[in-house]
Amino acid sequence: MTTFDSSSPPAKRIKLEDIPPKKDDLELGKRPEDDSEIEGGELDADEQNNCSICLHSIVDRTVIPKCSHEFCFECLLVWTEQSRRCPLCSQDIGEYLIHSIRSRYDYRKHFLPPLRTSPPPSRPVPSNALIQSTRQNARRRRREREWGVRANESEEFDKLERSIAKRRWIYEHDLYVKHVASNPYTKYRPYPTPAQFAASPELISRTTSFLRRELQVWEGLDVEFLTTLILSLMKAIDIRSESAVKLISEFLDMDEPYTPGGRHVNAEHFAHEVYCYVRSPYRDLFVYDSVVQVRV
Repeated sequence: MTTFDSSSPPAKRIKLEDIPPKKDDLELGKRPEDDSEIEGGELDADEQNNCSICLHSIVDRTVIPKCSHEFCFECLLVWTEQSRRCPLCSQDIGEYLIHSIRSRYDYRKHFLPPLRTSPPPSRPVPSNALIQSTRQNARRRRREREWGVRANESEEFDKLERSIAKRRWIYEHDLYVKHVASNPYTKYRPYPTPAQFAASPELISRTTSFLRRELQVWEGLDVEFLTTLILSLMKAIDIRSESAVKLISEFLDMDEPYTPGGRHVNAEHFAHEVYCYVRSPYRDLFVYDSVVQVRV
């Protein structure tokens, strides 16, 4: 494990003044910095991108504005609970950190709360014990965060798989969702016109989630392509119209032989389900699944 010498903190940058100029370079008019820049460019990219606190790849790059040193957001938060000096250069951190950096002008400021106790630092450079303690806390938080995320992702995936299986069973048995009246009690609304649908980001967002889940009932479909296609269709015509059902049937009823005057079984059922969900007040698909009733 790497440790920091309290008398000479490590620096992320190569000191250009420490590299003597070459005689040949001076004769040719080259600047002494040129070779240093080349050597700096040959540094291991992975090492440069590692957080100096946890020694892992930086997660949520966070910059100390006063000195521009970079760390993981979580690691630096742990550090600032114990010290308000940069782990690398010992400069005062200041009142805020910069993180969630997406561009030069798109980032977030995290203002630091006052320390619980603020005795004057005994020396400008944090001790090795403080660095070791901070690393251990940061790694523990990283593990807890990663394990928690993995557990949640696994649980959500299982719920999604079960809901898709249930929806597939509903289609296979031709069970249509029952109609619910539009009124203040049910909070159901009349189905929007294409213009109303196109003008409502909330409706489009809800419908997108439903389509992405619903289209997984049929294997082998390009879900993202069909989601985009159906959303465009709903902005122009009613989802239950004959032309919409016929177009959707080209994808959902490919294996079903069609006879003139017959039904597009899957497409008609699908259009009805979309129609019912759009009218509903629910955004969470699992909640919607738990309350809707089907016609037996």
